[in-house]
Amino acid sequence: MKSIFIFLFVFVSTNSIIMSQNKGFVVGTFVGFYGVHINGETGSFYSSNNGIFWGTGGYSLGLNVKHDISKKAFLAFELRYSKKGSIYEYVSIYGTQAYEYIRLDYLELPFLIGVKLNLKNKYLIAETGFSYARLFSSKMEVDEFNNWNTDDKLNGFKQNDVSWIANLKYPIVKSKKLLLGFRFSYSLVSIHSNYKLYNMDYGVELYYLFNRKVD
Repeated sequence: MKSIFIFLFVFVSTNSIIMSQNKGFVVGTFVGFYGVHINGETGSFYSSNNGIFWGTGGYSLGLNVKHDISKKAFLAFELRYSKKGSIYEYVSIYGTQAYEYIRLDYLELPFLIGVKLNLKNKYLIAETGFSYARLFSSKMEVDEFNNWNTDDKLNGFKQNDVSWIANLKYPIVKSKKLLLGFRFSYSLVSIHSNYKLYNMDYGVELYYLFNRKVD
């Protein structure tokens, strides 16, 4: 699966460079930092029921290609690597503080529609759409004193995830090539075969546009 990710990344990167020479496309790259959380039947999923569920830190990076369909609206496609997961904190049978971590790595393909909202001197971009994600790595870390076999739990994570996305972006430099964004996404279907679990992510992103079109 990692080799497929590398192939897709190189393929899309190459085509993005080609598209950047076409005035009909705007190509950019981005990095994002998020609070990530797994919602749903987490109480049944974890080994103990006396704990607290926490979100954890995640990140994403990738490429973005945009094509205008009118003066105010556009379509966008992304290729992104995303790290997601969650933390469960509880008191072990020995009276010590213990943690269980879920770490999920995805290759995401978001398809978005957006609108450009003109402000006094700049503009605000609003986007929404759906993302198909493919899980290529899953890991679960448990406390060393908790003799819990996590294989069945890990094997239950589905290979596919479909989520809804909402983005807001705003240019932060005069050239308007650098944008600050806020992103929220939530799984539309359960990411686990035996438990109803859903990825939820929210955070900030920085976008750099290689060939921003002149307004």
